[in-house]
Amino acid sequence: MQEFDFDSAIDMHRSWKMKFHLAIDTIRSEDFDTQPIGDEAGCSLGQWLAANAGELARFGSARELLAIHQEFHRQSASIADAIKKGGILHLTDPTIVEFGKLSARIEALLLQLRSQIQQAG
Repeated sequence: MQEFDFDSAIDMHRSWKMKFHLAIDTIRSEDFDTQPIGDEAGCSLGQWLAANAGELARFGSARELLAIHQEFHRQSASIADAIKKGGILHLTDPTIVEFGKLSARIEALLLQLRSQIQQAG
């Protein structure tokens, strides 16, 4: 199995709420392309999950993480589109609050998966 920097992945996914905060003013540009945000295979976690799918299949947390990670990127793109269209103006928007819960779930699953991989040796 390829090595993976779990701490970096946790930090990256945790930082999305801040990215949306910073983007609320800049995403509204007509030129801002929200499509890459929705591509879970474009981030290092998505690439690692895909490259190691066979070995990770034995871990329930990995299977759950795959589904949650896909939803995370789907919601990220949806939020970016809503920001671009002026539908989300503040981080207190319920969509952002729910997204924060999804991000926290990814963090918990990454920690669980790292522990399971270490225990499996």
